[in-house]
Amino acid sequence: MPKGKKKGKFEHRRTELPYSSDEDAGIDMTNDNCSETSGQSDLRSNHDEAENEAQEKFEEKVMEIIDALSARSNAARAAALVALRSALQRRYLAVLLSGQRATLADHVTKALRRGKDGEKKAAAAVAPILALQIGEDGVEEFMQEVRPALAAAAADKTASLETRTECCSALAILCYLMEDDLAEVLEVMRLFETIFSGSYLKGDGTVKVSGAVVEEGGWHAAAIDGWALLLALTEPDHARSLLKEHPPSFARLADLLEACSLEVRMAAGGALAIAHERVTEDEEEEYSGWDRAGEELVLPRLDELARDSHKYRAKRDRKVQRATFRDILKYFEEGDVPELRVRIGTECVSCDTWSTRATYTALAASLGAGLQSLALHSSRLRAALQLSADVPLEIPQRPGADKRTKLQRHLQNTAACKARTVARNKNRDKRSAALAI
Repeated sequence: MPKGKKKGKFEHRRTELPYSSDEDAGIDMTNDNCSETSGQSDLRSNHDEAENEAQEKFEEKVMEIIDALSARSNAARAAALVALRSALQRRYLAVLLSGQRATLADHVTKALRRGKDGEKKAAAAVAPILALQIGEDGVEEFMQEVRPALAAAAADKTASLETRTECCSALAILCYLMEDDLAEVLEVMRLFETIFSGSYLKGDGTVKVSGAVVEEGGWHAAAIDGWALLLALTEPDHARSLLKEHPPSFARLADLLEACSLEVRMAAGGALAIAHERVTEDEEEEYSGWDRAGEELVLPRLDELARDSHKYRAKRDRKVQRATFRDILKYFEEGDVPELRVRIGTECVSCDTWSTRATYTALAASLGAGLQSLALHSSRLRAALQLSADVPLEIPQRPGADKRTKLQRHLQNTAACKARTVARNKNRDKRSAALAI
């Protein structure tokens, strides 16, 4: 140490490295020759590789689920069917399933014919989305096997009511989307009428109030909804002849408004609106061939249901019933239908008729989250939703759209949550101090 300089008491030798703003900012100086374009290309290629790897893992998982459909345990097969439906809702897998069409149809058919309630219900729930996923080439064989099994399960009195209800809904969706033979559609409609005929009035005009009829309300309502959905496929002339020559007539449908089950009454109201819409679609001034007297008789009953305030019914039931029948009554009196607009991806579905409203409601309930992904690939589904045949290839990017990574969004949300917590704690301290004074 040089003479005359002493080490201070609190002075220590510096051991830090020289300060570098680049290092502090986390900049990698070894990559400063990389152009912006090549950097973006590398990021894009890495993202594509990650997506391909995720897709491969997902497909391997789906194949494991398909293998589990052959398990010996009924509960294991039911769980596999539920998992398969969940997977089909997430991604479009037509290429993967193209080689499994016969196997999947066989598994679903066996589950519907031989399985217990849980397995039957799971098989019915997966049938519509599976039919859309396997592609056009395998639809005919799939329908030939699955449709009869679904029809038998829908009318099976030994199955639970929940299972029969699910089978009715799935059968209606399958026939609406996939069935091209009108004779088969009419046969399914006759089956539905046989089911909900249990809610007709008695011979003396009184309402059936037995416990069995009340419990079967959901099952009968699903059959009514399915019948109305398939009626929307017919031409106006054909719909008129069906309502005149085959059950149920317009008067029989009106009798269902007296049913003790709220679900049956609401389903009957929707069926009446669809029936009226079908038979009067091509008639502007005259109701040629239509029972105008029956329409006039149903208006007072619709008005009563739209203003029902009986206290022996649950408050929620009264509220839902009044809201539903106000719209139906307004349609019969003024011809107005409450418009429903729904966005599916970048496209918009406009439901301005009772038929389109019923179609969207049934598809959304059956397909769930898979409605959006399948709408980009299935021509039958696009036709049912009245979307254009041209599928949007790219999702347009909004100006100033958020391009942050998932990690960046997570960090920002965490920081915002922490800031809210700190502010909330300060306010609590102030309130505690005020109370203490």
